[in-house]
Amino acid sequence: MIERYAEPAARRALAVMLEDLGLEPVLLAPAPHGPIAGLPPWPVAEDGEVVALHEKWWAEFFGLAADLGVSRMRVDPGMRGPLPYGVDHRRVWDGVVGMFGRLAERGADSGCSVLWEVESGQPFNKPSQIVRLLDDVGHPNLSLLYDTGHFHAAAVSGHNQVQPEEVLPGGQVELVRRLRGRIGHVHLCDTDGDVARNLFSRKIGFGKGIVDFAELLPVLADCYQGEWWCVDVIPFSSEVWGDLWDGRAFVHDVVARHVRAVT
Repeated sequence: MIERYAEPAARRALAVMLEDLGLEPVLLAPAPHGPIAGLPPWPVAEDGEVVALHEKWWAEFFGLAADLGVSRMRVDPGMRGPLPYGVDHRRVWDGVVGMFGRLAERGADSGCSVLWEVESGQPFNKPSQIVRLLDDVGHPNLSLLYDTGHFHAAAVSGHNQVQPEEVLPGGQVELVRRLRGRIGHVHLCDTDGDVARNLFSRKIGFGKGIVDFAELLPVLADCYQGEWWCVDVIPFSSEVWGDLWDGRAFVHDVVARHVRAVT
């Protein structure tokens, strides 16, 4: 939180605490709060000053990332989808493309990779839209945060898509192959295909859901060359700590059997 760690001394103390605990922060995921709380989402904002305030807020987090040595920043379009009636789709698309491009450039200037975490609760969540938005931004410092739960919703169940829905016969495997070289970070989780709080695909412990990891992970390991494989656990149930404990062992096994075999 920028407000909690606004001063250099507070940031130095946080960095020391993390180092003393043997922890390395690998990604910063800002959530809307503070000075932008209550402002209209920037993709639909009519006022240029509102967009500028959002950009200033992001710039402060790039500064925090630099002070803590965090080399990855999660971003998203800043609003839920689908788009409201009467909103110009092209204007929103161009706004997101423009903002992602500016954030990617700002991140490049400070040595921070910018990662779009696609979620089915966002306005652009079809496989073709994911690929096209990356193409339209066209900046080498923007890549995807690939989440196996979110991408199941995007490629298999078509959750929250504007009709006609767009799902892929080859599921996530087909989409991963389309995204070769464009995945910058990975979140692993299982899902039962249900929806959590009407936001996105519900995340549960590995082996409790329907994601075919035996099929998916070798392809993902071949298409993603990043150094981190993360367990993504959201506390939608009291099983969260058990899922996290088991998930850590699962990911260690994934790395041993698939990632090292590729590299």
